[in-house]
Amino acid sequence: MAKPKGKTPSLLSMSTGIPAAHTCGKATPCDRCNEKVSKGESCFRIPKMKSGFTGHPLFCVTCTKEIIQQTTAELRLLVEENQHILNT
Repeated sequence: MAKPKGKTPSLLSMSTGIPAAHTCGKATPCDRCNEKVSKGESCFRIPKMKSGFTGHPLFCVTCTKEIIQQTTAELRLLVEENQHILNT
């Protein structure tokens, strides 16, 4: 796998929706690590707002797992830091 660019993003900051499973119709690079996702291979499309339009970049399974793990960690931290407010 190629080295992903930058810090692992979170769905909280990068997305306008949830990841959707997708089967590639043609070989396409992952939007994060640029690893080629071959035709017929499973990947994910994550909606992303850009200049007033919603794009659906493709992410390989490995990068999608990392994005979901980062999102889970950020949500866990948010709940822990605000538990006193959430329990009222």
